[in-house]
Amino acid sequence: MSHSHLTVPKPEIFESRKINRVLSALLGIGAFSLLVTLIVGFAAPGGSDLRRQFAFSWLFAFLYFFTILIGCFFWIIVHHATDSGWGIVVRRQMENLASLLPWMLLFFLPLFFVRRDIWDWITAKDSPVLDPHLRDKIGYFELHFGSLVVPFFWIRAILYFAFFGFAALYFRRTSIRQDSDGDPKWSIQMRGFSFPGILLFAACTTFIAFDWFSSPDYRWASTMWGVYIFAGAAGAGMALIILVVIALKHAGYLRFVNEEHYHIMGKLLLTFSIFWGYIGFSQYMLIWYANIPEETEWFLRRNIESWNVLNTFLVIGRFFIPFFYLLFQYTKRNAKLLAAISFWILGMHILDTYVTIMPFVHPRGFELSILDLLSLLAIGCPLAFIFVRRLGGVSLFPSRDPRLLESLKLSN
Repeated sequence: MSHSHLTVPKPEIFESRKINRVLSALLGIGAFSLLVTLIVGFAAPGGSDLRRQFAFSWLFAFLYFFTILIGCFFWIIVHHATDSGWGIVVRRQMENLASLLPWMLLFFLPLFFVRRDIWDWITAKDSPVLDPHLRDKIGYFELHFGSLVVPFFWIRAILYFAFFGFAALYFRRTSIRQDSDGDPKWSIQMRGFSFPGILLFAACTTFIAFDWFSSPDYRWASTMWGVYIFAGAAGAGMALIILVVIALKHAGYLRFVNEEHYHIMGKLLLTFSIFWGYIGFSQYMLIWYANIPEETEWFLRRNIESWNVLNTFLVIGRFFIPFFYLLFQYTKRNAKLLAAISFWILGMHILDTYVTIMPFVHPRGFELSILDLLSLLAIGCPLAFIFVRRLGGVSLFPSRDPRLLESLKLSN
């Protein structure tokens, strides 16, 4: 295939004025959902069933969007660490999505106010007779220095937002700075920061997996849990990146993105579908084989009644369907087919997060609540509004990256 006719394209600026109605709808739905959800949640008495439902519905929605965004951030640091050439044309959308992470701090605040309804270790630690399981782990949640108590759990939360927020903004702003002068030093600098960024990403993601996903049951632990959460986040993040790129191309932007780029993104989507299935099976098999009560309780709770139905569907829908669908080169090169499986994977990520969180509040089987949907809209719509509004501020691709032409000439 000859690419000799290709030239470096001029910067493209998204015209958000053309979709003012969409923006107004996102803002209106988001504001309404946010208002209703918070009023219902905080009006309910502490410890009541309604308050617990709100608390876990909000936690479920928050973790769904948060994991997708850190998945987008993961692809930025991998792009720079590997000195990737293919992904330059789509990197700006990774940066735009990851730059929403600082806003997630605002959506985390309601969880702090309903913390006693989610994390039972907060109340259990004040019991006259401390649970032996908690006694062994209390130093992970709180550090005690005589009469001084350091809330290590909440300090870690601040550090998570500090790292993800500042790092995401750094990569986006540095990339935009390169648009103005084209200096290769910015690429070298971002690559240098990506290596410690990978280590910090791994540490933060692992701790988040225990702090926010599993610590409502402080008795349970798994050495593979952090990797499992990472696998789902990376796959969902790539699915969202694919959908944003395809949507922009359909709107008349990023015309130079072609089936070669789709093919690579599809292969990465396939890779993390396989990886998610491998980690999920390995964790389940090892816990089942060891048969330690405090470990098996996690899966017993999720393999009874209607939870078993959802778990079975999750295994089929999150692994087998994407695996066989993405095996073929044609499905990875076709924008419509790739968009369809990307939507499907994001849907399966909702189910994965739901099955992880909601059995804490409905141990006898799943019970759908309007608060689940309202919480998703209350967080998702404002994030979508902010994302679309910011698209028009800078070029839709790194217009003066030294390796842009290499990305345009991609062939694989």
